[in-house]
Amino acid sequence: MPKSSDELVDPDPFSVGLGLVQIFAAGVMFLEARRHSQATQQGQRDQFLAVYFQAKRSLIFFKRAVDEFETYIFEGGYGRKEFRIGAVRIMFEPRQRQAMRRLHGQILTTANHMADNLDDISEHLGPEDQKNVDAIHARAKGIEAFPDSYRDVIALSREAVQLYQDLLDDVGERENFDTDNSA
Repeated sequence: MPKSSDELVDPDPFSVGLGLVQIFAAGVMFLEARRHSQATQQGQRDQFLAVYFQAKRSLIFFKRAVDEFETYIFEGGYGRKEFRIGAVRIMFEPRQRQAMRRLHGQILTTANHMADNLDDISEHLGPEDQKNVDAIHARAKGIEAFPDSYRDVIALSREAVQLYQDLLDDVGERENFDTDNSA
């Protein structure tokens, strides 16, 4: 049922989309391969395991935020709308506005956690991880301007998720982190 303009609000989801881009940028800011020695003592391995799973959890939140944002944008038919502050009035029902406010807060929190987690995991990354780190940095350097549309923000965010996922998958596989560690 169509809503009257009295029942719709314009929360300008630009800030939510910008937050998704911020998650990508926050990780890039701190991510590097810092470990120089291959010798890893048990205490260091335990710490590495902990930061690895913290990074995985942040990545899960990032993926979920992208998925949720996509549903609101495509539900309203705004995917091709210009991604600029105030350039387009995007109208949401009040319940969606509340959800966008919640999502905005979650995205900002996820960006902070992602930056911290990738900074922490960088202490344990070595030359074998440089290819993935370089791929993330190269993609970030290739961003010369804001994405053109909300659909492009979603695509960029999914690409960032995949780049971080590739890094964590390679680390987890190499370090045997994705197996039962209770033994």
